[in-house]
Amino acid sequence: MKEKISDLIAGNECAHVLYAYQDRGKYLKNTITYILEGIEIGEHIILIENERNMNALFIELNTQLTSDQLERVHAISNFDFYQSSGSYHPPAIYEQLMNTITPFIENGVAFRSWTNVEWGTLDDPCSIVDWFENETDRVVHNLNLTVVCAYDSEKMPDQLEESLKKNHGHLMSDKDISTSKIYSQ
Repeated sequence: MKEKISDLIAGNECAHVLYAYQDRGKYLKNTITYILEGIEIGEHIILIENERNMNALFIELNTQLTSDQLERVHAISNFDFYQSSGSYHPPAIYEQLMNTITPFIENGVAFRSWTNVEWGTLDDPCSIVDWFENETDRVVHNLNLTVVCAYDSEKMPDQLEESLKKNHGHLMSDKDISTSKIYSQ
């Protein structure tokens, strides 16, 4: 998978990747690969992740990165990120996204982002997640960003998955990565 992620990013000015994962172990391994590749080329990493995964990731990162390199990994609780307004409210999440990336952009700091998208107790997240992902896709292309949006495939309604394939140029699974055939920029 490492070669495939590297090839995807090297061949594109920007990348908006939908990662529908099934296996937590493979998910964590792919997250580590993505982070290490970014650090290796001098980028900072914005990691928006749940606490359980964050702890596992940092145990591994502490064995592979120097303290200077670890300082380039900017960890944000995905609960805090997505619930910044007290609920999963897309305009507030979008504002949170812009507040997070603006200092990097204004200071000319190269970065990539990895986000584990979770929506808590919402019964039907489709329309609000779709709105947010459409806005994110616009930002990705306007600013030439590299962003992975990871979703637990078991918790993702079929309707949401089909919608997300339309606003992510690349599709990733635990084992593969490809170009979306139904992406509509």
